Amino acid sequence: MNLSKDVVLFAEQLSNGVMIFSPECEVLYTNPAALNMWNHNSSNVLEGFATAAGEKTISQYEHPVMQAIQSNRAVSQTLLRKDSLQKTMPQWVKMTANPIQDDGQLRYVLLSLEDVTQSKHVSDILTSRSYMLDQLDVVDSTTGLYNSRYVPALLERTVSDVVAQNLTLSVCVFDIDHFTRLNEAQGRHCGDDVLRYLAALLGNHMHDGDVIARTGGGEFLVLLPSCKAKQALERMELFAAQLRNSALQCTVRPITVSGGIAEMAEHEKGAQLVERADSLLYLAKLDGRDKFLTEDAV
Repeated sequence: MNLSKDVVLFAEQLSNGVMIFSPECEVLYTNPAALNMWNHNSSNVLEGFATAAGEKTISQYEHPVMQAIQSNRAVSQTLLRKDSLQKTMPQWVKMTANPIQDDGQLRYVLLSLEDVTQSKHVSDILTSRSYMLDQLDVVDSTTGLYNSRYVPALLERTVSDVVAQNLTLSVCVFDIDHFTRLNEAQGRHCGDDVLRYLAALLGNHMHDGDVIARTGGGEFLVLLPSCKAKQALERMELFAAQLRNSALQCTVRPITVSGGIAEMAEHEKGAQLVERADSLLYLAKLDGRDKFLTEDAV
């Protein structure tokens, strides 16, 4: 198959790579820009690409050229050159394969090649930063726990999971006794130290699947899947005892907490469950603080 001189002359001027393939996937032409992209020849031009770092190399039949031949339509894909992974910035190439027909017959496939390494690198950085911002949006900056903004999603996901798996779920709502007074007397830095210490200590009492969120100044929400109210009470009382006996340099009296624990009833919504636990927290405060209450104890 002979290419016209006009086609060749035009392709020679382009800054993007251009390759022309026969319907049998033979390389008929390669312009200088394509040759400069990487060292390749007609036998390996369809080899050594992956869809992402860590992914296996795609087969020749998954390459855009072969896809265009098989589907008889334009196919575009951005691929990573596997043998460029050792470089400081691995090479990404955007490939667009266009089948060219004449009288209804496939005559050849025009493949355009664009080195998009720089733009892909910038895109990855922006995606990473966006992810970090998303994380900051749902994470409390002082304790590293989930914040109140994320609680509705946490509740919905946790309730859905335990219902699907036919598990129990207990919820604990608690807060630090006289936390406002502590901040006023000892300063905000002391309050933050207490919050961080409490979050770390509480984390030591959590099991796989448990979830903790800081929902207010000194208030916390704990979701305990596969845990009945009695078991949750035992665990939270053990945590409270360790917190009470802790010696923090900035505090002048023991740190105590008050809380309510509720076990999910059949067909109960997450918000209703939290509301029941919150009511028990209120009763614990009225009953002298420094305790956890369940509905069995009321």
